[in-house]
Amino acid sequence: MRLLTGLTLAALFATSALTQAEARIPQGCFARDYTADHLAKTPKQHIAALRISLGPDPWGNGFISAIVTGRFSDQGRARSEGFSNHSFRQAAFCGETGGKTTCQVECDGGNFTIRSARGDSLEIETSSFTLEVPGAGAETGCGGLSDLAETGSAKTTYRLTRAPAAACPPWE
Repeated sequence: MRLLTGLTLAALFATSALTQAEARIPQGCFARDYTADHLAKTPKQHIAALRISLGPDPWGNGFISAIVTGRFSDQGRARSEGFSNHSFRQAAFCGETGGKTTCQVECDGGNFTIRSARGDSLEIETSSFTLEVPGAGAETGCGGLSDLAETGSAKTTYRLTRAPAAACPPWE
């Protein structure tokens, strides 16, 4: 579990911008499970399931946080990195930067931008967002062991839909 100091968080995002971000960030659980048919058609895709929970920082720092969890597929980079069918997780802190809502991993572990949030749909884009893989290798304490972005892509987009809160596991 990561705890960021107030100084670290203040360096990431200005407080006045967070108020704007809180109003624009859709809070709740968003999920996507890729079907076996979809994965067969996209053999390089390494993400089989993705959950993003957006809401108040669970550590009481007063920020909006994103808790990203999911499962790797048994293909693409997941297979070559040895993470096939492993679960992953990562925490990020969200705010406004450059007129965009961005969720940033501590220690420059990457970020994702919320491209759109309409109704029950959430679309994010990333070129680098590190993932921790519990029980697989030495966790770095900053960043992670794999990446949410697809190999060879300048940017990867994920489209998720609102799901019941129970579909997004809590941060442990």
